[in-house]
Amino acid sequence: METDLNILKGNLTAYQISEAIGISIEEAADLLEQRITVESLDEESQEKLKQLEAVLFD
Repeated sequence: METDLNILKGNLTAYQISEAIGISIEEAADLLEQRITVESLDEESQEKLKQLEAVLFD
């Protein structure tokens, strides 16, 4: 999966990402601050993130 997603460039808050893909706010904040990678998320969360990216930026 591509990790250079527009969605992770500060367009959304950790809370918004958390609610949209069903992960904790802490995990979303870590994702935004690049303390964890997209690949470290479970498959379902990765897919939801990819779908959200497509809806918002395609």
